[in-house]
Amino acid sequence: MRTLGLFLAIPLLLAVSRPAQCSQIFLQGSFANDAQTAAFVFNVATTEIVTVQSYGYAGGTFGATVVSAGGFAPNVTVFDGAGQEIGSDNGGHCGTTNTDPTTGNCDDPVFQNTYTPGQYTAVLSVWDNVSVDGTLADGFVQDGNPGFTCGEFGLGGNFCDVTTALGDQRTGNYAVAIVGADSFPSAPEPATISLMLGAGVAALLARRKFAS
Repeated sequence: MRTLGLFLAIPLLLAVSRPAQCSQIFLQGSFANDAQTAAFVFNVATTEIVTVQSYGYAGGTFGATVVSAGGFAPNVTVFDGAGQEIGSDNGGHCGTTNTDPTTGNCDDPVFQNTYTPGQYTAVLSVWDNVSVDGTLADGFVQDGNPGFTCGEFGLGGNFCDVTTALGDQRTGNYAVAIVGADSFPSAPEPATISLMLGAGVAALLARRKFAS
């Protein structure tokens, strides 16, 4: 059994809003290499729709926060409380997410699902670093392989875009929103939380459903 190579992301910016029947969290940060992953834990109190959406690849706007394009091509995998994979997404939702101005790709994942009460974990990784076998504890296929994206093109370094023909160089930056959950155990203490945004953002993100 492999050892899980996850860490709880240390966000550069985090915003939480808790209007009635809807909470949301927005996190930005940066990976140092291709093999890193970030785990975001969220709780659901009643059966409800939760959306996990990336903004780091092609950029976009979440509330008052503008995210620049240029981050790595990401993958999002969601696991239930038993550590079993519910589903994953690696983008391709042009019109829902932005189109990257350099590559022309819409590689930001959107994973939306109806969740029953419990605790869940959304794991952000560099595509195509996916779950080994659908079990959170068994890790991801590229654990311990920090330059796998550029290696696919015979290059050194990190964050080469495997969704393009030439492996365009990207950054380690990411931005992720989780909308619709009730609480976020991995969030910083309240003193570090900036309150903003509103339920209207949740309604906007919930217009389309992308499930596995």
